Amino acid sequence: MTNFALLQTNIAFDDPKANYENVRKLFASAMAKTPRPDVVVLPEDWSAGFSDKMFHEMEKHCETPDGPTLKVCKDLAKEYHVWVVAGSISTLHADGKMRNTVFLIDRDGNVVGDYSKMHLYSDMDEDAQLTHGEKHEVYDTEFGRVGMMVCYDIRFCELSRIYALKKADVLVVVSNFPNPRVNHWRTLLMARAIENQMFVVACNRVGPSPMGTYCGHSIIIDPWGEVIAEGGDEQEIITGSIDFGKTKEVRDLIHMFRDRQPQLYGTTLTDPQI
Repeated sequence: MTNFALLQTNIAFDDPKANYENVRKLFASAMAKTPRPDVVVLPEDWSAGFSDKMFHEMEKHCETPDGPTLKVCKDLAKEYHVWVVAGSISTLHADGKMRNTVFLIDRDGNVVGDYSKMHLYSDMDEDAQLTHGEKHEVYDTEFGRVGMMVCYDIRFCELSRIYALKKADVLVVVSNFPNPRVNHWRTLLMARAIENQMFVVACNRVGPSPMGTYCGHSIIIDPWGEVIAEGGDEQEIITGSIDFGKTKEVRDLIHMFRDRQPQLYGTTLTDPQI
């Protein structure tokens, strides 16, 4: 079994120091639990939150990969000898482009994978300065094969299907998903689990920001779409254990991937203008 802890934080807007302190305390509390977590997950933009205005001033908020926010996560991973999905961080990459990026950190504090948000929320100007991510790697870990998403990505079933076709065992989602759309959040995540026959581990934030409030309900879902653990709408730590053997069990029982007909799906069709 692999034990997960989701840190459903109330993010202090544009106050990294306060958020670092909050996460360190939550992290210590999570690691004191029984069973002890193997993986700790943080939400999207956990060090500062965001607003539509911020999306037009990203150069003031982006960090390089060796910046303070990722260092906090690497230090915590090493201190507690635990895997960390470092939420997402507004990151200035080596190519000079700014992206909303999740980092996967091993027990020794090494970054072993990353994913940059592919689908940027244009209705909120998230694409004003941030660049769309382009890669969708699946990473081998000691506990299973991991794919990652950020918030709005969950509305795009194509990305989760790519991860499934690359034989991901678990989809880890980090998010700032708002009120009043908690029903969308839960339904979409359950659909991603069922249609791809894989675990979904999704960490959301709570609390207010200049954009509104956030719905929490961080959740762990099995490949049948059954909820293993779920939070409420306050700051808390959600824990749950996963048996990754269940992914193969479900896929061996209902042979969705054997029965796919990709040649009939019209992948060359252009999108209608909606």
